[in-house]
This record gives sequence, structure tokens and C-alpha cells, in this order.
Amino acid sequence: MILIFLLVSDSIPRFEQMLTGATILSTVEGKPSWKLIADTVYDFGGEYKVYNLTVIIYDRSGLYSRIVADSGSMDKNSGNMQAFGNVIVETYDSVRLETNYLIWDDRRDRIYTPDTVVIVSGDRVLRGIGFESDPSLRRIRIKRNVYGEGREGIVR
Repeated sequence: MILIFLLVSDSIPRFEQMLTGATILSTVEGKPSWKLIADTVYDFGGEYKVYNLTVIIYDRSGLYSRIVADSGSMDKNSGNMQAFGNVIVETYDSVRLETNYLIWDDRRDRIYTPDTVVIVSGDRVLRGIGFESDPSLRRIRIKRNVYGEGREGIVR
């Protein structure tokens, strides 16, 4: 019986730190690059596991996009992140992306997902499966099943 307990306890991941109400700021040459705000952060050495998160991504001019999600993980060395559950990306100019899973590649300055996306800009709505863009949602690429509607009517 003790042996079973030891096997179970050995399979539980061990974290180095747990932070609540955490803010982590990354800078490049003294300017903010991104900021992570989370209710709870578990530090597993090379990776953060985060819950109820907001990530603010700044561009060179200081404008930003915001990613909000139920949970996620971030590689401490690369800055790359995965966001899970009710993921919303909002840009400074009110473009909004909704999905359930999103990857942010910090070095390439790209966000992408193989999942379904909905993008809302003003009265225009664009839907599809598979997505890639810069965090400001200016250069969007939807891979398949693209469908849109807005003032100009329905676009396929």
C-alpha cells in the first residue's frame, strides 16, 4: 500500500514556486515586449503554467494586443506561449479574435491555431479553421472553410 502511494506521488509534477496575483514583464532594450498577468502561476523551472491569464503584447511603437484565456503555458526561455479555453485576442483598434486554443511564437511575432476562429472587426465577421497572423491581427491568414459577412454581404 505504501508503494502505491509513492508511485502516485512521484507522478505529480513538482513546481518550484506558486505565485498568486502575478505580473511578469519582459523587456527588450528597456522597452516592454510583453506582460503576463495571471491569477495563479506555477513555475516548473523552464515553464510557467498559468490560470486566468492576460498577456499584453507590445509592438515597436508601443501599441499592443491583449490575449485573455482560461489557462496556458509559457516557455521561460523562448517566451512562446499556448493559451487554452475561451481565448480572446483584442487589438488596440478593436479587432477581436475568438478561439479555444492559440499559440504565440514570440521570436517570430506570430499567433496561430489549427482550431476554429471567429474574427470580428466593426460589423464584419470572418470565420474559418486554421489561422495565422501577427499579434495586431493586421496580416491574417485563415487556412480553410473561410466564411465572412458584413455590410458588403456574405463572402465565401
